[in-house]
Amino acid sequence: MTALTLADHQWQRDEFTISTDRQRLDMDYIHQQLTEKSYWANAQPRAKTERAFAGSLPFGVYHQQQQIGFARLVTDYTRFGWLCDVMIDENWRGYGLGSWLATCVRAHPELATVHRWMLSTNDAHQLYQRLGWRVVQDPQKLMEFPLS
Repeated sequence: MTALTLADHQWQRDEFTISTDRQRLDMDYIHQQLTEKSYWANAQPRAKTERAFAGSLPFGVYHQQQQIGFARLVTDYTRFGWLCDVMIDENWRGYGLGSWLATCVRAHPELATVHRWMLSTNDAHQLYQRLGWRVVQDPQKLMEFPLS
């Protein structure tokens, strides 16, 4: 079995860029945003942030060369994708960047065969529903392993 090698992809809109280039990611910024501004990864150690991004397909959002947002997709590149850690800097909200980011993730050419897309959110249901996401139709099929 060979490892999957993916080309970096980029989307451009006015002065904004979304890129999957890992070299462009500002891990200091990402870790700071996650630990200070998120409800799901606050107080997370830096090593955990780095490991999560290393094991996922990352998307960076940039205004010119400055990173202003990000997301990552946990995926097998074939059937399943879990969208997570979607964040746009507070100073750049209201420009439609979160919607554009989620749309670019779904449009990534290497993910064309993925048919099960999932995410979890406490407060952004309306944003994702506008993009075609819906509440799980058969939640009884889903299971989780509870933390002890």
